[in-house]
Amino acid sequence: MSSVSDQADIVCRAIKRIIFESVSKFNGSQHEVIEDASLKQIAGRAGRYRTAAQAEGGANENATTSQAIAKPISPPSLGLVTTLETADLPVLRKAMQTELSPIMSAGIFPPTSVLTKFATYFPPSTSFSYILLRLHELSMNHPRYHLCNLNDQTAIADSIQPVSNLTIHDRIVFCASPAYTKGPGMRSVLQAFARCVGEHSSGALLDIPELDLEVLGEETKIDRSHIERLESLHRALILYLWLSYRFAGVFVDQTMAIYVKKLVEEKIDTVLAEYSASPEIRERIRKMREDALMQISKLNEPISESDDFETQRKRLEGSLVPDSSSAYEQSVGI
Repeated sequence: MSSVSDQADIVCRAIKRIIFESVSKFNGSQHEVIEDASLKQIAGRAGRYRTAAQAEGGANENATTSQAIAKPISPPSLGLVTTLETADLPVLRKAMQTELSPIMSAGIFPPTSVLTKFATYFPPSTSFSYILLRLHELSMNHPRYHLCNLNDQTAIADSIQPVSNLTIHDRIVFCASPAYTKGPGMRSVLQAFARCVGEHSSGALLDIPELDLEVLGEETKIDRSHIERLESLHRALILYLWLSYRFAGVFVDQTMAIYVKKLVEEKIDTVLAEYSASPEIRERIRKMREDALMQISKLNEPISESDDFETQRKRLEGSLVPDSSSAYEQSVGI
């Protein structure tokens, strides 16, 4: 990962080309071919020659009007998109040529005012996740809109339900946060943050024992549990920073959180560098990659010529499905 300054520098550069390392991904349980819409969205980043800030930069420059007018306008650039492996190219080419179905409705989420008023119709002890689901069931929408999936929101609501003294507004804010409830210790961290708000207690970073800061002082290990602990701490710090803008009087260590977040990112970089340098792991990944490419190669002709691309996609996805997620983890040595 790059530092904030490095990331800002990268954002300001033109993106000439996009090279896909793979057109398939592991979703946590199986391999699947990336959807056409996602492939086109990623590929569409190629050819971007300036950011919105750069486009508006003329207004901030110390130049006269005549100088600004005389300044030549950069011509549109042509982006280049390709794949690292030849066998993946037909899949990408087909996706780029496919006309996507129009979006018929937009996803929306009930506004805070509606949720707050609706919650008053239930006893104070009612689970907030139940209130969300009930509102979802009773809502009547225009055909151009649909209510977004509430899985993430209900998971967060259930995690902080035992915390007392939280107002409905507090719970709504937490449900809208970038909280991740599936990582190791993440539910405990989420509850600890909620308690800080409910009890108006100290939200100083070092006063929250649920944060796994000890992992920073441990020796670097190339194993899944160590990486997951670092990732969970990184997610917790992102959540802390997000909450610090909503509950500024509680989560007061914003500067400290930014510094620790950078330390975690450097630690993750070190772990991943050592992980990718391991000859055994690299060999296992290479074999997995060859197997995936072999399956894609078998479908090159149908993908490039057949109109029934969805059938070919399903066949390809089926051929890449491992026996189980644990089998995948063992095969890459994590």
